[in-house]
Amino acid sequence: MSTKFTTVYAGHADLPDRGQNATPANERRYSNEHLATVFDKTETIAKKMDALAFDILWLAEHHFQHEGYECMPNDLMLAEQVMPAFKAGRP
Repeated sequence: MSTKFTTVYAGHADLPDRGQNATPANERRYSNEHLATVFDKTETIAKKMDALAFDILWLAEHHFQHEGYECMPNDLMLAEQVMPAFKAGRP
């Protein structure tokens, strides 16, 4: 029986064009403002996970990801931001 529940969020920005006719990933260039939306999204995910009694949120740290995939440059600082989203800060 499962007793711990986890998920991973690697920090993808919303991609307005995707699919076969989309801009190729290597040619995408998003603004810093667009890439920074992952921080609010991470906090929203953390709050939902807390409401559903998840135990662990894994994060993926990557640098200079201008194409919109995995664009969280500092997981330690991000964890500091989203930790208050967890009501009791459960271990």
